[in-house]
Amino acid sequence: MQKRSYYGLLSTVSLSAFGDAFGLLAMEWLVYELTGSKLAMGALALSSMIPEQVLRLLGSPLSDRLPRVRFMACLASLRLLALLLPLSLGLAGHLQLWQLFAAASLSGACSALFLPTAMAVIPGVASTGKLMRAFAIIDGCKGAAALLGPALAGILTAASGALPALGVNAVCYSAAIATLLWLPRTGKPAITPATGFSVSGYLREVTEGFSFYRQFPAMLVIMMMAAVSNLSSIAIWTMMVPYVREVLHRDAAAVGTLSTASALGYLAGLGIISLIGEIRQRRAVMLGSLGLSGIITMIWGFMPSYGFALFAVFAAGLMGPFFSSLSSSLHGRLVPGQLQGRVNSVRFLIGGSLSPIGAFAAGAVAELYGFPVLLLAAGLLPALYAGVAFCLPGLKTLDGDLSAPELPGRRPRDVNLTGDLSM
Repeated sequence: MQKRSYYGLLSTVSLSAFGDAFGLLAMEWLVYELTGSKLAMGALALSSMIPEQVLRLLGSPLSDRLPRVRFMACLASLRLLALLLPLSLGLAGHLQLWQLFAAASLSGACSALFLPTAMAVIPGVASTGKLMRAFAIIDGCKGAAALLGPALAGILTAASGALPALGVNAVCYSAAIATLLWLPRTGKPAITPATGFSVSGYLREVTEGFSFYRQFPAMLVIMMMAAVSNLSSIAIWTMMVPYVREVLHRDAAAVGTLSTASALGYLAGLGIISLIGEIRQRRAVMLGSLGLSGIITMIWGFMPSYGFALFAVFAAGLMGPFFSSLSSSLHGRLVPGQLQGRVNSVRFLIGGSLSPIGAFAAGAVAELYGFPVLLLAAGLLPALYAGVAFCLPGLKTLDGDLSAPELPGRRPRDVNLTGDLSM
């Protein structure tokens, strides 16, 4: 039953990632075709990110209060409805800009808790000794889906327009919902209040999601590193469609190929991590990858060629696993089961906290100053952050063998941190 649950969850995450590659490109392409505005591209990203961040904070206890697999199925169903809105109206010839923004807002709100809930399920269906492998396999499958999806989405959009790509996304989500409904129940919810719902009790559950980071301040610093990295990445990818069309003078297939190059770099990074094994000099590896990615992005601003763009996004993808996969496994090992949903929601909340700023600023900077300045700024910020963070003495505690204070509900032997630290 545990294997069935894990592989079903693996299929669900992979299907949703593959479908999202089609849906994201289609939505961005439709907005740019309707408006031709870089500010509109940034506004589309904001319309998805703001509801996502708000619900990720206020809705985090739901991942622990409700049956997690069924909750994921409900979220996926709502995202499917969000996709069907622009798809049906587009096929009828009545698509308007506000409908795309409404679909992006609903989809973003649902995605806020979908992946954190999935991450909360994994420790319950994989043994402690296999958590690193379990998270790495899921990250690898997500990377493979992102590797194939954007290229195919770009080819389909270039040949037939954006609406068929939205249709592929809808089919993928339908399959993901069916898979979730097929999975066995994963036990009772982590939170089962005896006295029903109360506002004060619910808000207390929200704040409990932050307790992990109060007791593990080094992990909070790491998540702020992720926030800066995500700000830079979102700023670049929000403007990728107008960059490809106006600077590189290419079509949707090139946008998909760039996304595929990023995913290929991510898979290569996963392979390198698996060969290296335990990383003990964590501070140097994490900050070095962040700084190097920023430097390459700055150089990209002075080299507006398709070939260097492919190299730059591949390099950024290569650095990704040194944050994400290892951080996921560490959260899975250290966070008590009854806090998994909330802590993972807070984790993604912190990591994405600066992304709306990146999306908004990207459109304004590209519109006013051009793409070279945007790429220079997007690379300079993480490079400077990495340099400053390297001087912080507190981050030296990330190296070598680590130990952490005991968390409520966690046995002492489970909180001894000897694995890798990332993100």
